[in-house]
Order: sequence, then C-alpha cells, then structure tokens
Amino acid sequence: MARNVQVEPLRTVHIEDQAVELVERKGLGHPDSIADGVSESVSQALCRLYLDEFGRILHHNTDETQVVGGASEPKFGGGKVTKPIYVLLVGRATTEVNGEKLPIHDTAIEAARRYIGSVCSHVDVDHDVEFDSKIG
Repeated sequence: MARNVQVEPLRTVHIEDQAVELVERKGLGHPDSIADGVSESVSQALCRLYLDEFGRILHHNTDETQVVGGASEPKFGGGKVTKPIYVLLVGRATTEVNGEKLPIHDTAIEAARRYIGSVCSHVDVDHDVEFDSKIG
C-alpha cells in the first residue's frame, strides 16, 4: 500500500522565545483533575495506613486512576443522574506484611469517596459514583 507522507519543517517561534505562553487549565471538576486528586488522596491514605501500622511508608504507586463519566438529565436547579460515574483505582501497593493482609482496597475507596465528595459538592458519592479498586 502506497502512502503519501510529507514532512515539513515547523515554522514557528520556539516556546522559550515567545513573549506569552497560553496553557489550558482544567477545573477541579474536570475528570483529569478528579483523577489526579483521587490518586493523591489514595496515596496519602495508604501512607497514613503504613505509618500507623508499621511506622514507615511502604511501597505503593497509585497514579493510574481512571474516571469514566456517567450520564445525567440536567436541568436548571437540579436534574438527575441516570448512569453513575465509574472510578477505577489501579496501581501497585504493598498489600500484605508478614502474612497480615492490609485493608488496601477499603482504605483506597474511602479516600477516593472523601476526595470526590469534597470537590464535587453536588454529587452524591454514595449513589452517583461507583468505585472499584484493582490496586495490588
């Protein structure tokens, strides 16, 4: 199969040489911002669990949260959620020490629930958000 590919030089001023740089800022309710905030909250909660149980922070990385938008029927002054938001917590964490299983999933989900409740005040996290943890 023949391909018609052309490569051209970029004729623009390098960003370092520009007087102004425009950047996109996503608000707290944007799914990317929610995912980042949830990831940070989960990490903090795991750090607290590890410190309380073992006096030190054990290995974990929880920066792979996925937020899948739900569906709603919006209207002025309200509306209703017709399909919940889905939050998938993924990553690695120390889940067991000396045969003792740690409540990683419960800790992570509770941290995610608290975070989303704090930044999305009109979202009922108990009914409008589905949480799933595959951290392990």
